[in-house]
Amino acid sequence: MTFKFQPHRLTCRVALAALAMSALAGPSLAAEPRPVNVSYQVTIHGVPLQLADDKGWWAEAGLKPGNMTSFVAGAQQVAAVPSKTWDIGLMGGPPALLGASRFNLQTVLILIDDSRANGVVARATDYGAIKADPVKALKGKQYLVPANSTSDYAAQACFAKLGLKPADVKAVNIAPGAIVDAFKGSDIPVGAVWYPHFARMEKNGGKLLCDGQSAGVLVTGNMVVRPEYLTENLDTVARFAAMFLRGMNVMRADRAATLASMKKFYDKGGVSLSPEEMTGEIETRSYWSLDEQLKWFDRSAGPGKLDQESTRLAEFFKGAGTIPNVLDAKAYINPAVLNYINSNPKLKAFAEGKPGAL
Repeated sequence: MTFKFQPHRLTCRVALAALAMSALAGPSLAAEPRPVNVSYQVTIHGVPLQLADDKGWWAEAGLKPGNMTSFVAGAQQVAAVPSKTWDIGLMGGPPALLGASRFNLQTVLILIDDSRANGVVARATDYGAIKADPVKALKGKQYLVPANSTSDYAAQACFAKLGLKPADVKAVNIAPGAIVDAFKGSDIPVGAVWYPHFARMEKNGGKLLCDGQSAGVLVTGNMVVRPEYLTENLDTVARFAAMFLRGMNVMRADRAATLASMKKFYDKGGVSLSPEEMTGEIETRSYWSLDEQLKWFDRSAGPGKLDQESTRLAEFFKGAGTIPNVLDAKAYINPAVLNYINSNPKLKAFAEGKPGAL
């Protein structure tokens, strides 16, 4: 099946839906909560879901959990799109891009800025030589990395910053859970992976060489929506996104509440981290406010900052053979939900964590 991108038509349809929904929604919530079908992974991206459960935000937003489906990875989430078992998905930037390429999935919100959570670690014994002369120390060498991942994207940016070309260092594909033992048990000088794995590599004879942020790339988690669902249910998606923004406000400002909900979320999903690693999970990420989201999605002066970074990511994954073409970011980076929240005073206040907003 071939999926054709029609960004202008989708934008118009979403705009019309926004007008219709704003006329119907009114100042109060619908009497009957609307179910929302969500796909997610048991990562820090999903912690606002637990915060919403713990603090009663679903009902406050006029929503209730529908099918809540956990996946082990983003590729499986994308593969499930045709089944329509979920309408809103929480996933990393690369699967969101893959979903846009295959099914026109729309990115409507940035869940998290993962740039500092994707790190390149060098052996402590090699670190000095690499810093002194990166090309001499690394050219012709191998590096450990999960293939076609955000960490590989960050690693390539790191190598480029150090003066290396893509062909100068050869990737050795390895699962993230196996990278610590592989790093300990080989003489490969460098490994790239996300937190907490890179922190574990540091504890096993490594030293952080750089991360995505210091290498100058943006790594994100994305909230994506099936395009037809977005067109028909803009108000529902906006309420869910506002609830998520409220959760990110807590993650920025209230460490204790975040850790409590995170532990509950991870325990239910079978993820075990030490208290130190849980704190590191929070500290290595950034959580954008509504105002920050609007600035990244803004196109008033031409292609937005998120458009540019998404195109850069797409070029990397096209080069890796993950996607066939570099899409126009306007086809899948969609500001309609954020604009809807921002234009609705009560919903905006709810997203910003103001009590009694709805």
